Amino acid sequence: MNKHFFKINHKIKLLDILNILDISKVDFISQQNNTKFSIENTYIQDFVSFENLGKNKLSFFTNTKSNFKDISSGICIVEKENFKFLHNNLIKIPFKNPREGFSKILKQYFDTYPKNCSNQKIHPSAIIHKTARIGKNVFIGAYSVINAGVIIEDSTYISERVTVSSNCKIGKQCFIGVGTNIECTIISNMVTIAHNTVLGKTGFGFTPNKNKTSLTPHIGGLTIDEGTFIGSCCTIDRGLIDNTTIGKYVMIDNQVHIGHNCIVDDFCILAGKVGLSGSVFLEKNVVLGGDVSVKDNVRIGQDTIVAGASKVFNNFPKGSKIGGSPAIDINSWKRIIASQRLNYIKRKNK
Repeated sequence: MNKHFFKINHKIKLLDILNILDISKVDFISQQNNTKFSIENTYIQDFVSFENLGKNKLSFFTNTKSNFKDISSGICIVEKENFKFLHNNLIKIPFKNPREGFSKILKQYFDTYPKNCSNQKIHPSAIIHKTARIGKNVFIGAYSVINAGVIIEDSTYISERVTVSSNCKIGKQCFIGVGTNIECTIISNMVTIAHNTVLGKTGFGFTPNKNKTSLTPHIGGLTIDEGTFIGSCCTIDRGLIDNTTIGKYVMIDNQVHIGHNCIVDDFCILAGKVGLSGSVFLEKNVVLGGDVSVKDNVRIGQDTIVAGASKVFNNFPKGSKIGGSPAIDINSWKRIIASQRLNYIKRKNK
């Protein structure tokens, strides 16, 4: 933990950690090899990576490929079946998904994106149109502009210098980051939009006509369903006629572009610098690695995984694993790469 930026303002007891993870004191004690500590008098003073674990420090363990038994002090979240990989003196907190448990604890003490406001606070420099409807416990930061007909529901946090254009709607317990620009967009509950992202602007749709080419007016909107996270400096265009649609609990990294009329269904994951051209359809649970580009009007089936830096020009069915440029079945792609390497070595040795 970088203590210059992140500070623990009060003592965190081991018992507090167990409560967050919903682990009973009896169950925890029954699974300890190390009995040389008092659960009531054990505190957390730092959150660290596993390699830096030490006394009164908390981390998590998932890497079973190396021997880490030389690390002999500290508190570690670990799956019960992996206790054997760790030193007996470590205080071990059993949890099915250690990374998830560690994340849950960090959210309790250091949540970057607040979703609950204890009371309504609107900065005096914010400009709010008289027809806008602002719910209870809403925070609106300095120099933000809320235009006519906007609806912002309860317990949403609007940061500084945010612009929300006319008739947009933002649901409950959302976070909108600094410098975000929102137009023609309806956002559901518990959505997080990180800093400097642009939502619902006109897409890149036009009819070429030599020196008379101009953008076609976009009369669709953008909808974002509940629980979705959108990173910093992303751009998501509204639809040309129909809506661009982002589903539930979609995870979108920084610097992602989504073109007009795209549909990104529930639970998809888009890593950094992904680019979707217009009218792309990602079915549920699609995962796109970093720097993936998808051609317009392509449909990618449910549960498909696309390797980083791939260029997708064709439709792919449910459960595909693809990679390369142009993207093909991942195993075929690996065989082609291996064959190319062998041919290179043969030519080099002639």
